[in-house]
Amino acid sequence: MSEMLVQQNTAHPPLQNGHDYTLFGWRVHSDGQFPELAPWDGDPGHSPDIRICHGDAAPLEGAVHRFGPLLDFTDSTLRFVVPEIATYRLDGQRGEPSTITIAPAVGMTIDSPEVRLFFFGTVLAALCYRRGLIPLHASAINIDGRALLLSGPSGLGKSTLAATFYQHGYPLLSDDLCALDVSIPGSPTILPCLAYLKLWQDAARHLAIPTGPLEPVREGQNKFKVPVPSAARQRMALRQVVLLRRVAQPDDGGLFPLRGSTALRQYDLFHRPRLGIAMGYQADMLLALAAVAQHVPFAELRRQDDLSALPDLVRLLLAQEP
Repeated sequence: MSEMLVQQNTAHPPLQNGHDYTLFGWRVHSDGQFPELAPWDGDPGHSPDIRICHGDAAPLEGAVHRFGPLLDFTDSTLRFVVPEIATYRLDGQRGEPSTITIAPAVGMTIDSPEVRLFFFGTVLAALCYRRGLIPLHASAINIDGRALLLSGPSGLGKSTLAATFYQHGYPLLSDDLCALDVSIPGSPTILPCLAYLKLWQDAARHLAIPTGPLEPVREGQNKFKVPVPSAARQRMALRQVVLLRRVAQPDDGGLFPLRGSTALRQYDLFHRPRLGIAMGYQADMLLALAAVAQHVPFAELRRQDDLSALPDLVRLLLAQEP
C-alpha cells in the first residue's frame, strides 16, 4: 500500500489565468487549484466544457425553486450556500458550456479543502444531472476490465472496502463518487472521478497507511485523503453493483442477490437523489437504473463493522460470476 502515499501535486502547469483539468471527459478550466483532478491531456484547442471562477455568486432571478434552506434553482441556474464555507452558483443548460462561480466565505479561498469538498458533493451532482450524466454515490474498482460498484449510505465502509481491493491488486477507478453514462443503448458505463480514497483514522491504521502527511477531508476531522496515483481514468463497463448494509449479528451477514423491482428501488445508489428528483430528473434516474439492472447483477452485502473481515469480503465478491 506504500505506493499509495505520494505527495499530491498541487502545482499543475497553469494556463493563462488558471488551471486545466479533466473530469468525466470534460475539459475544466479553473481559477483555483483542484489537486483531486487529473490535468487535461486532451486536445489543447478544445474549448472548456466547465469554467470554475472566483467571483460573486449572485442570487437567482426569475422562477426560482427552493430545495431546503440553502439551495435554490431555476431551469438554467443553481445556487448553493454553505455557511462559513462558500456560496456556489451553477449556470448553463444541457448541451451548453457550464460556469461554476464560487464566492468563498471570510477566511476561505477557492483552493481551501472545505470549499473543494462541497464542490465535489452537491455542486458536482447538480452539474452531472444538468449535463446528462447520473451521479452515483459509489466507489468503483477495476475487476478484470469491468467496474465493481460499492454503494450505500455514508459510513458503511465503501472506501475501506475499496482500499482493501486495492491492496489485493485491483486498481481503483473512483472513490465515493462516479458517474453513470447510459447514452449508448445496452452499454451502461462508469466514468471515474476522484483518484484518492477517503479513510477514517482507524481504517487507515488497520490498513497500515500513515496519515501524518495526508490532507484531512475537513480541518480538524480524523478522515484523510489518500492519493492513489495508479487509479484508472478510462470509462469502463459494469461488472456488478453491490449495496452495503450493516448488520449486528454475524449470522445475518452474507451476499444476497437483488432482482426485479427490488433492484429498481435502490435509490441509495444515486448521489444526491432527492436533489435530482427536485430538479426534474427522476425519469432519467429511473431509466438509468433500469438500464443497469437489465445488464448487470445487483446484490446486497450485509456486513458487520469488523475491519478484520475485509479480506474475506473481497474474496466473497471476487468469487461471484456476474
